[in-house]
Amino acid sequence: MDRFSEKKIILQKIVVLISIAIFCGYTTKIQASNGNDNSESSFDFPTTENKANINFTSVPDLFNWNIKYPQPGWEDAMDWFLGGMKKEGPDFMLNAGDVMDARWWNSKEQVLNMTNEWWGGFKKRLEDKDIEIYIAPGDHEYGDDQGLSKMDLNSVFAKQFVSIFNMPKNGPENMKGLAYSFTKGNVAVISVNTFENAGGHLSITVSGEQLRWLEEQLQKYQGKDFIIVQGHVPVLGPVASKSSSANMLEEGAESKFWKTMVKYGVDAYLCGEHHRITAKKYDGIWQIVHGALWGTHTRVNYLRGSVFDNSLKLELFRFSVEYSDAFIQADHPHRGPTNKPHKKVWVSNKTRAEGPKSVGELIIEKRGNGNITTRATGEF
Repeated sequence: MDRFSEKKIILQKIVVLISIAIFCGYTTKIQASNGNDNSESSFDFPTTENKANINFTSVPDLFNWNIKYPQPGWEDAMDWFLGGMKKEGPDFMLNAGDVMDARWWNSKEQVLNMTNEWWGGFKKRLEDKDIEIYIAPGDHEYGDDQGLSKMDLNSVFAKQFVSIFNMPKNGPENMKGLAYSFTKGNVAVISVNTFENAGGHLSITVSGEQLRWLEEQLQKYQGKDFIIVQGHVPVLGPVASKSSSANMLEEGAESKFWKTMVKYGVDAYLCGEHHRITAKKYDGIWQIVHGALWGTHTRVNYLRGSVFDNSLKLELFRFSVEYSDAFIQADHPHRGPTNKPHKKVWVSNKTRAEGPKSVGELIIEKRGNGNITTRATGEF
């Protein structure tokens, strides 16, 4: 073979190799644009505070739709997100309610069957990720807004919540497993039920027996460095809101609930319902409204907490998710054809590479005469 022929063969091989590389890159772009991104990202979620005593996350209003486990078209995105939550908050996750849509209004039997199926699936999803979760009931845990006035059913919802989710049973006698408290290291967490029986409907408040119990817990935990309270609805307004019925606690900052938290020096009140971030400090307490709807909202968020010997760091993160055009038509009674979650959800390669973006950082430090805020940036 002459040298010209050898060079020709070499050039042909180079052309073939270049063509293969271009084709592979093009295919990868097509897969990413279609949301078929199952590749392992080298990105790790924002580094957890390795020197912290306790790390946790807070993700209210997840999902707020009836989402199966597994849910076709969702699992890759959920594996990425919940895997990240386990890394971010290995000690526990807080969830201020509205885990499913739950508009099950037909009968007691329907509530029993559906809560076992859907809430049971939600619980199993978190168990499979080894995430220890603490949930506060939202309005959807009573069948959504209309469910609050269906007194023959909301007691069934409540009993199922207690039975399925198995939250701590150290709450007031009338709300065992619905309101409760726990401690981790030098932080105490109190989770309240902001929905109370008012006769013909559930009232959005914390009062009576539950309020007395709350005060007892706050007295008991005065020796802890930091106290966090979790409840579904905000107390202080106005707050940003999207795709929400915009429920608020009755009487707001004038309520006995808020004044009791002020009296005993609560550091932060974490809540959801409004599916947007609004953080504000009033009477010495930070109210942090956060969370968003996976399935419809293109920007979602979460909170990470890091507890140190003498300080509490709370940080808010936000990132984008993408959806198919089609919606999950089944499993959402009393909803219009487009007022439902999308069939497919994915997190793009770009978002995975960049990771969730910090949008606000809050540091509360322990001082001899009371805790003080030493840093508040971004959304804070």
